[in-house]
Amino acid sequence: MLACLFLSMPSLADNEYGFQSQPQASEEAIQIAQQVAAIPDPLFMSAKDQRRVDSLLAHVLRVQREQIALFAEHLNQYRASSNDSTWNGVQGSYSTLTSLNQSKESLLALTSAANQERLTGFGPYGVTQFKQEWQLTKHNIEYLIYFQVRSFKSLVGEILISPIPVIWAAIKVLFVYFGLVWWLANSKRLIDLFRQSQLESKTNPPLWVRLIWYISRAHRAIAWLIAITLSLRVLSQIPSLQHLILLEIFTWWILGGSIAISFILEFAYRNSRSSSPEVIALRLATIRRYVWSIIIAGVILQISMHTLGKGTIYSWIYSALFFWFVLVTISVLKLWRKTVFESLQHHFEYPVWVHWANNRQNTFLLNIPATAIAIVWLTIENIKHRVMSLLSHSTLFSQALAYLFRIEVAKQSGLGKGHHQLVRIKGEQVFDYVLPGNIDSTLIDYAGDEIKQLSRYLMSDSPAICVVSGERGIGATTLLNTMLNKVSNAEPIYLSCPYAGYTELLKQLAVSIGLDEESSEIQILAHLRKSDTTYLIAIDNAHRLVKPMVGGLNDLIRITNLLRRSKKNHRIVFSIVKSSWRFVDRARGERLLFDLVCFLPRWSEKQIAQLLDSRINQSIDKPLSFEGLVVPKQWDHEDISEEERAKQGFYRILWHYSDGNPTVALRFFRLSINRNKETDQTVVRLFHVPESQELENMPKPMLAVLRSIIQLEIASPEILSECTQLSIAEITGILRYFQSRGFIEWSEDQARVSDHWFRHITNVLDRQHLLVK
Repeated sequence: MLACLFLSMPSLADNEYGFQSQPQASEEAIQIAQQVAAIPDPLFMSAKDQRRVDSLLAHVLRVQREQIALFAEHLNQYRASSNDSTWNGVQGSYSTLTSLNQSKESLLALTSAANQERLTGFGPYGVTQFKQEWQLTKHNIEYLIYFQVRSFKSLVGEILISPIPVIWAAIKVLFVYFGLVWWLANSKRLIDLFRQSQLESKTNPPLWVRLIWYISRAHRAIAWLIAITLSLRVLSQIPSLQHLILLEIFTWWILGGSIAISFILEFAYRNSRSSSPEVIALRLATIRRYVWSIIIAGVILQISMHTLGKGTIYSWIYSALFFWFVLVTISVLKLWRKTVFESLQHHFEYPVWVHWANNRQNTFLLNIPATAIAIVWLTIENIKHRVMSLLSHSTLFSQALAYLFRIEVAKQSGLGKGHHQLVRIKGEQVFDYVLPGNIDSTLIDYAGDEIKQLSRYLMSDSPAICVVSGERGIGATTLLNTMLNKVSNAEPIYLSCPYAGYTELLKQLAVSIGLDEESSEIQILAHLRKSDTTYLIAIDNAHRLVKPMVGGLNDLIRITNLLRRSKKNHRIVFSIVKSSWRFVDRARGERLLFDLVCFLPRWSEKQIAQLLDSRINQSIDKPLSFEGLVVPKQWDHEDISEEERAKQGFYRILWHYSDGNPTVALRFFRLSINRNKETDQTVVRLFHVPESQELENMPKPMLAVLRSIIQLEIASPEILSECTQLSIAEITGILRYFQSRGFIEWSEDQARVSDHWFRHITNVLDRQHLLVK
């Protein structure tokens, strides 16, 4: 009671000592606030609580109307006599109405949707509430003007008595702006230093470094935003300037919104470089319209919420801003209409509702919803394609998709008609349509990371011995020639290891460095040690030095030791197929002391497609055609012609079957070339996959013979006998069995796995855990 009495008598204390007593709301307003606080959450409200809310809301509206009239009377009294006693009445009315307004806002959130609509809508009750809130707004503005005038008068009086608080605040603001000026003067130098030390010196900088660099693009605006915010916070601590904190709303929404626009526009521009300039301009204009509208709407709604709360005026403003965004959306749709329907023409198939939109693109009024429908469909299609593109980076997903695709194509091809008119092109004639590789063939971007790893060793001035390993036909020879063409600080030498092994390889090495063919190891070693020329020696097909048997690494060890003992800056790189390297790795491990062992990856679907495209002969009169090749519809191949879709689908099948091996893909591409006997047109049809259940059920000794042939590349019966510990008679019988089924080919009494069966055989051996592809 004494405390209430003391607070009700503030004028003497305020005038004499400057104590700031807070204006008190009326007893009735305090009781209403307590009753509102006692209402449970909406989830736990009963029917009785709901009736209590409605009754309390009606009471608040009635009391608010009475208090607004009382507030106006107090303002008239203060306007007539500007003394402290009348000002206390004005402050009390202001505090009472503020409390009532907060209670009204809470009750509106708790009442039913029908009551909310009645009081905040555009009906009679809503109009009445709008007038009441508008009257209160005018009184609040008048009160704030009087309050600020009194505050400035009080500030002047306080400065005359003790200016230290104001001076200290001014010094802190001055320090803030000194920091701002220093940053603006040195920011360019510091940002350049950060870019050189963190971005340019590292190949893959961390995410936080890239984020800081991205934010630094708007460093001036951010510096101004921080300086203004800190200044307002310091000045608002002075009691007479406390309302300056409201300017922070404008600062953050307008200046912060401008920074956000800069970032969004920069992001949109960077991700739109593949688009046309017209599309980029439309995209940036759309972003500006929406973001500036959001900034303006945010400022208006936040100021309205701070001054009046979420009442009728706030609801009307929200509705007006919603209508404004509808108008902005209509203007954006008109901007995009031409571009959207031009983009739609590139799609050959779309649903009925998109057909309706396409037919109404020039119809008055209907062209707006038609444009919106087209945008929605194009957006969904774009999202589908992006998702498929992301998933296609997963090898497992791509292989599964290609497998299902291949089954569907085989099914549809089997149902197709007219196959009796086709005859497959055989022999050398297929190379007229799918060109063989040569020195002028287009190089496909492949194994970029592996080439970088090898370059660190082979392009330096230090000695190095490296190994390149991959499946047969993966492209190791092309990679070696690429490395030899790149080197500038050594003389390149390319050697293809002969089938005869170490002795013949030594002759080739002697001739390539300028010695006689019959030179011994000692002479070659002496020449390499004394030579002023540094050599980069690439030994292709080095697996021919390896035999999968006891002592089968002797030739490889001899050539490695010979080249290592040269003690010069010579660099050597071996190419060994992966099947042989596994034997080397298990037999010797790291004891061969290679500086780098680099495994070549499988080719991706895109790389296989580029290779096949580059080998199609377009210069002949009737080039290869994919017309009539039936392929199912796929999401990532919808916006292209039927023939192009068939081609890409066929490439996917080749990539899947070849398991990323370009040589296998090219072979079966050539096996798919057919000529139509009636039209003489050369067309592509699905190839027949070689399959044999005999291989799956074959005894392990026979599979071991096949594995040895693959590891050796080419093998005589005597070598196979030594590798498998089978007798010559058994080997002869097994080889005759393989030959009768086409699994192997003979060349000068030596067996080699046929190209046609290579992939099927390696798949079987891989499943049997006898070989690593």
